[in-house]
Amino acid sequence: MNRVASALVLACVATANADPIRLRADALATTASPAGLVVLEADGDEGSWLSAETLVWTAARDDETVGDVLVIAVHARSADGRLRATLGRFVATLGALRPVQIDGAGGRVRLPHRFDVEAYTGIPVVPTGGAPRAWDWMAGARLARRLGDWGAAGLAFREQRDGGRLVTEHLGADAGVEVSKHTSATARAIYDVATPGLADLALATTHRRGAWRVEGFAGYRAASHLVPATSLFSVLGDLPSQRAGIALSWRAAPRLDVDGELGARRSDEVFAIGVLRARLRLDDRGASVLTGELRRDGLGADRWTGLRGAARLALTHELAVTAELELALPDDARGRGEVWPWSLFALVKEGDRWRVALALEASASPQDVYRLDVLAQLGTRWGKP
Repeated sequence: MNRVASALVLACVATANADPIRLRADALATTASPAGLVVLEADGDEGSWLSAETLVWTAARDDETVGDVLVIAVHARSADGRLRATLGRFVATLGALRPVQIDGAGGRVRLPHRFDVEAYTGIPVVPTGGAPRAWDWMAGARLARRLGDWGAAGLAFREQRDGGRLVTEHLGADAGVEVSKHTSATARAIYDVATPGLADLALATTHRRGAWRVEGFAGYRAASHLVPATSLFSVLGDLPSQRAGIALSWRAAPRLDVDGELGARRSDEVFAIGVLRARLRLDDRGASVLTGELRRDGLGADRWTGLRGAARLALTHELAVTAELELALPDDARGRGEVWPWSLFALVKEGDRWRVALALEASASPQDVYRLDVLAQLGTRWGKP
């Protein structure tokens, strides 16, 4: 499959040989093991109706080389935008249903009376090193209607089969409305038809006023209804979880943003979650930034409090230095250390075509008394930005 995909990469780039073509390559090397990663990204337009994109990665570690094609697709559209089609490997989305990566085809049609129909079908992408089996396929469709300029609602259905056997069959509904000039609300729900039960439910409302943005949210999720029926997880029992809370964003000053989240999560017990974050830009471009964060999270005996500070200082237009420090403080260390620190110091030079970075990473954790790594990154771009 990877050989076929690699050939298709070249075909896509050749098809999209009209101006502009954009190609980006990034290479990352680290002393951990050691290991290396190369990512190649390309996209281009053939006139106003045809475009292509691809994203490929390959990595090497401990004398083992692996790689995969994440996205490789050709997109076509009509002049008025009412018809759209995609062919290749891509991430498919249908309203409330969870995104999936497939090798196949998809499209959307805009009908009269503000109705939209979208659908896709293909073979689910298997993890690197795996191979699809005969009669593995997936298909889904969604019907939606735009409600003037103030909202939309849709209903979607997806079925997946593994070796001809039914593994997932989901029905999803989604809706979003502008309640007023400053307030909006969204809702989504997923129902598991194959093994009847509610799989996912999420509600949110957002209010914007001046420098403030306030969001209230609540949700329910039963993971065993979201994974395939053939998954080992599905036979281990169903432990649904609920989550609710409020999130705030505040533009405290022209260059200072403060945001936070406070809520609760419940599975077999209830525990609090919280985040407070501040970001200060030191110049109008945002090239130099200071960031601070306080986080409270965890589940059961693994509850922890985290502190993070980061700074990026632009020395020149192309040269910058960055530093980050994180501290995780577990409620119950259990002999694994009272504080788990992580830090990174990097020097970055980025021009119009090239990006070069060299970093030093140091940390301590329950797995390592101490760890020191050196990382290097080299990236380049071709074509128009």
